[in-house]
Amino acid sequence: MRQRRVDRLKEQAAYQRAYRARLKAERIPTRDDVARVVLHWALIEALKPGQEDNLRKLRRVILARLTQQGFDRAAARRRIDALLDRYEDGWDFQRKPHLLGDDAES
Repeated sequence: MRQRRVDRLKEQAAYQRAYRARLKAERIPTRDDVARVVLHWALIEALKPGQEDNLRKLRRVILARLTQQGFDRAAARRRIDALLDRYEDGWDFQRKPHLLGDDAES
């Protein structure tokens, strides 16, 4: 019974490695890549002058959903606020220069 589980875990790990390699080779964004871009866009838009109500609503919704998922409310609030502070200071989400080609890394 234990050996079957070990074999299954090895198969799953091999599948995941191949899946990630295929996504990279075919330049297919992951769910996290899409989520990162959406979050970036939403925060940048909400941080524009005159969008304070939208920023408060976005912050409230993100906080509520993280809390529903079981995250500590105070810790989630601190994380959201820290992220917002970074964006307000001009921080940009992390690019993936390896997707741009060999000459993009220099």
